[in-house]
Amino acid sequence: MAEVLVTLGIIGIAAALTMPVLIANYQNTALQSQFKRAYSNIYNAVRLIEAKDGVLPQCYYHNNDSQDTTKFVECEDFYEKLTKQMNVIKICKGNAYEDNCIPKYQGVDTIKEYEDDDALNGCSGYSQNNILNRNWAFVFNDGTILFTYDEIPGDWAGCFALDVNGKKGPNKWGHDIFSFELNEVKPGIIRLEACCSLVEKGGKKPEEMLSGLNK
Repeated sequence: MAEVLVTLGIIGIAAALTMPVLIANYQNTALQSQFKRAYSNIYNAVRLIEAKDGVLPQCYYHNNDSQDTTKFVECEDFYEKLTKQMNVIKICKGNAYEDNCIPKYQGVDTIKEYEDDDALNGCSGYSQNNILNRNWAFVFNDGTILFTYDEIPGDWAGCFALDVNGKKGPNKWGHDIFSFELNEVKPGIIRLEACCSLVEKGGKKPEEMLSGLNK
């Protein structure tokens, strides 16, 4: 009997040590899968808009030229067309937190634990007040949440963030929240790229996640 109890004790200790690792690995795998799905859905929607209209509404950078004042003149049109392609079930044009479009996200000014100091430079459109009270948010029927960098119309409206699993959590930058922009890298060639790589502790930059899609 004593030997059985000792064996069970050892099994219990081993399980206690390994279960957190197994759970963490499962959560990471699930988030990676959700990232791939959310990114692919947005990418495909952008391509469909472009194919249908022959041109994408002007809501993107021209070769990362942040001084181009014409770059975001048609963002409202872009998000209207994206809404139709993405089966959006709820839109909040400001006051997204109060109107229950989004959970209470951290902003660039309120993140306490982060991996990279440089990631917090600039990107003021993702201040917590902007995210919760000014920026537009779109809730898709699969639970994914998109929120813009700033109000529309506004600066950097072509940059947006995706919460790939919606309100389920952890609702942290670099874990389930990633930021992207549309960028015309060559005339007529528009790509969906990473921008404002905010990363809370233990997370990954969007460019790292995008790199993982190609492996």
